Amino acid sequence: MKKQFLTAAAMLGFAVAAVGQQSPQQPGQTQSGQAQSAQPQGPRAKSQKELDALKQVQAATDPEQRITAIQNVLENFADTEYKQVLLDMAVQSAEQANDYPKIMIYGERATQGNPNDYEALTAMAAGTAQNTKEFDLDKEQKLAKVDKYAQQAIAAMKSASKPSGQLTDEQWEQEKKQLTAEAYASMGAAAMLRKKYDDAITNFKTAADTNPDAVILVRLADAYNNANQPDNAITTADRVIAMNDAPANLKQFAQAEKAKAQKAKGGK
Repeated sequence: MKKQFLTAAAMLGFAVAAVGQQSPQQPGQTQSGQAQSAQPQGPRAKSQKELDALKQVQAATDPEQRITAIQNVLENFADTEYKQVLLDMAVQSAEQANDYPKIMIYGERATQGNPNDYEALTAMAAGTAQNTKEFDLDKEQKLAKVDKYAQQAIAAMKSASKPSGQLTDEQWEQEKKQLTAEAYASMGAAAMLRKKYDDAITNFKTAADTNPDAVILVRLADAYNNANQPDNAITTADRVIAMNDAPANLKQFAQAEKAKAQKAKGGK
């Protein structure tokens, strides 16, 4: 599923740009040394060294480089006001790198600071679902965690407000839809591993209704086939095949699901 990862990056990018316009100041003073009025402010770098380290995070060009830069800030500036934002960025970067252990390490740290961190919860649900196999001895324990993380994320997003003024309302709504759909898709994947195909269909269908992503639709077609519902599998596969922006490999998967459904119906 193609994801935007807007929130944390937008918050840090705006903050670093704003703070970078002036040197870190002493609390209560302006650049001229006059007392500031007591106004609420967002996070700020507490030193030039911290600001430089944050700029290294912003300048990173790949997920591993970004994680290294984030860890540098967290280790050397333990009281940074950007801790939660940086942990979210680390989780997102670990997802991009397909690094499940780091998804869980940074996700758990993020949810310790904010139990309603829907980005971290969604990532942990997806990562755990993807890294659970049918014959794992601890399969059910892992799948229970998938459901727990996903349900917590969905509940948190329902009451979440836009975290950054740098996001447009349209971007924020789209990000919520993507994350909500991913959470439902993770529960669908868990249900598939349990061979509870009706539950899988319900979750994948909710995910597809929220965000009609080609990956989700292919997985929904697979669930329909496993539930012996070939007509629904064909209809769903055709949606992917008709998508102009669907990658070729996903269209191939959709064609395979359609062929499987047609065979189940006795067709050629």
